[in-house]
Formats: sequence, C-alpha cells, structure tokens
Amino acid sequence: MTARMGFVGAGAMGGAMATRALEVGREVVVCDPSERATAPLAAKGARVAATPRELAEGCDVVAIVVLDDAQVRSVVAGKDGLLASNAERLDILVHSTIHLPTLFEVEEAARRRGFALLDAGVSGHTSGALRGQLAVMVGGDEATFARCTPALETYGGLVLRVGPLGAGMKAKVARNLLGFGQVAATYEGMRLAEEAGVELEAFARIVRHSEGQSHLVDGFLSSPTVREGNEETAVGRQRLALARVVVETAKKDLSAALELAASLGIELPVGEAAHREVTATWGAEPGPRRS
Repeated sequence: MTARMGFVGAGAMGGAMATRALEVGREVVVCDPSERATAPLAAKGARVAATPRELAEGCDVVAIVVLDDAQVRSVVAGKDGLLASNAERLDILVHSTIHLPTLFEVEEAARRRGFALLDAGVSGHTSGALRGQLAVMVGGDEATFARCTPALETYGGLVLRVGPLGAGMKAKVARNLLGFGQVAATYEGMRLAEEAGVELEAFARIVRHSEGQSHLVDGFLSSPTVREGNEETAVGRQRLALARVVVETAKKDLSAALELAASLGIELPVGEAAHREVTATWGAEPGPRRS
C-alpha cells in the first residue's frame, strides 16, 4: 500500500515537496498556519489539517519542513503536535536543519510514544523537489529507513542513509558550510572585480564559463539580493526582505556547523569568516551597493 504522506510546513520547500507528492499520485495532507501556503495545494487535491495532531491521524509518514528548533519541538511534542494524535504508529521525517540536541530530544519523545523518527536533511532547492531530484541525507535506524525510502524517493533523486540518528543532520550542515563558504567567496570576488573597475555582468559571464562555475555560484550571481537595495521602492524592499530571510537561514545553518566543529575539537576558519560576514554577503542592510 502506498504510504499516505503529511507535510507540516507548506512554504517554499515544503510546498514543492507536497506538490511533487501530489503529482506522482500520493494521498497528501498538509498543515501550515498560512492559508496562502495551503490553498494552492488544496486546489491540487491535498487535504488541509488544522494542526499537526489532526494531520498525523490521516497519515503514515509525516515530513516536517519548518524553520527552526522551536518549530520542530512544537510540531512534534506541542499541545497539538504529532505525539498528541490518536495514530497507532507514525514515521516522522525531520527535513528542517536543527541542532543535534533538539533532534535527539524529539526522537526520544517520539520513540516513547511508539513512533519512529529520522533526520533527513535535503539539498537541491525547490526546483529539485518539483523534479524529484533532491539529495536526501538520512540518519536513523536501518529498518525505519527502509520503510520510509519509497516516500523519500517521491522528491529525492539521491536518498542515502549516512549513519545513525544525527548523521543526516551532520552531513547537511557540512554541505551547507561548503555552500555558504562558496557564496561568501563569490561575493568577495564580485566586490574585488567591481572595485577594480570590472563590469559585473562581464565578470559574471567569465565565472560562468570557467572552473569557478557552479549552480550555487550562478544563482548568487543572478540573485537580486546582490543588487542595490533601496527601501524607497517596492522592488528594493522586496529584495531586502528576501535577503534578510536568506541571512537568518545562513546564520542558523552556519552556527550549527560551527557548533558541530567545536564539539569535535576542530577549527573552521573559513566557516567562521562566512558566518561573520553573512549579512554583508547577502546585502541584507538597506542602502547603496556595498563598497
């Protein structure tokens, strides 16, 4: 029998995952406080649940795609969370990037309730989710992983169990460190080129045609967040708002990487620099182009 899938969090990534699940014919339930997020999915056939508790009672597998530790705790163990449901059994997939102590805390609570939980970090942006081509890094026991693999392959082109609980999160923060470090270097290269009198569009074409090219770099070169931000225009305000969201995510993910490194007794000087300069990198402060 095809597992019924629930998605708690129907924002950019959660919405793309749920859309993919609907497109391949899965029964889908979604939960998000924003009707703007759930309405398009409901129009495509998803059922909308008011709370994670209600969602759990109609699902076999639940994917959590929310912002941070506090939201994951609330979704799993809150008053109207998954553990408060009448479901007899449930497999929980934590796609959110959170700190390891939080992950172990919610897994223990789920296990006491008789539910199983995996950490399942993803990489590949919303376009990858819509194409079913995300990379999914999973941590947890082998039996639960085997049971959840068909569900994960709904939106994952590469689904790998990389170790016990927490291993997926560790792989994700290491991958994020690589990505944000690459973006920070791209910003500095752009800044150097511009200050030296090189036209940025020409510089971008050079990078795209050379060994420095990657999907991540290309996306940053094209991003409105690296253009001038001006709060006096609607477009400028929109760009700054987008940049600030990215900055908060980058700070959270880089902090997780630095905390993991500290627990292992290793130093990450590039990661520390990327974390320190993340606001400047993404142009999240109003005003003219950075100089």
